[in-house]
Amino acid sequence: MTPPAAIVLGAGASRRMGRPKIAIPWRGRSFARHVCDRARACALAPIVLVWGASPPPADVEGLAGLVVRHNPHWRRGPFSSLQTGLHAVAAGSAVLVLTVDRPHLRPDTLAALLHAHRQDARAVVQPIRDGRHGHPVLLPAWVADEARTAPATGTLRDLLRRPDVAPARRFVPVDDPAVLDNLDRPEDLSKLVDPC
Repeated sequence: MTPPAAIVLGAGASRRMGRPKIAIPWRGRSFARHVCDRARACALAPIVLVWGASPPPADVEGLAGLVVRHNPHWRRGPFSSLQTGLHAVAAGSAVLVLTVDRPHLRPDTLAALLHAHRQDARAVVQPIRDGRHGHPVLLPAWVADEARTAPATGTLRDLLRRPDVAPARRFVPVDDPAVLDNLDRPEDLSKLVDPC
């Protein structure tokens, strides 16, 4: 089975954070670099980093296997960035959708999602912790292709709730707080080990 592609969403303005999340330094690397490195360690290809309000940090330049795309419509929201990323991925590819504000995802979380995908390549795979669905989300090829042509005004949540998609969702229990973390404000950075 061909490994999924990865799309790393980093286009938002990060107004509540007060600085671009895509470039926040942590443990010597930017948030974007951490997430891209996680995807590379899982042999995902291609890895597409989507930016919008702020350009990617210098430490992702020239990274092997990385494709960088600008979403000029980033103000429309994350779904438009997902679609920008999907246009850099071959049709018929499964896609792991990551966000730059989860640089602390555990490698075993990604491994568990990828294992579930290998067991059922038509399932939408999502982590669950403490009864709550989290991120990242692995879209099988058929759902990724649906997302590519869905209305840009929609959301990923809308897509996952569609009657043809909802029955395909599979939830993988993980013991990783990062799947539920939203690092939106400066005080949220305290959730990181060795906070920035």
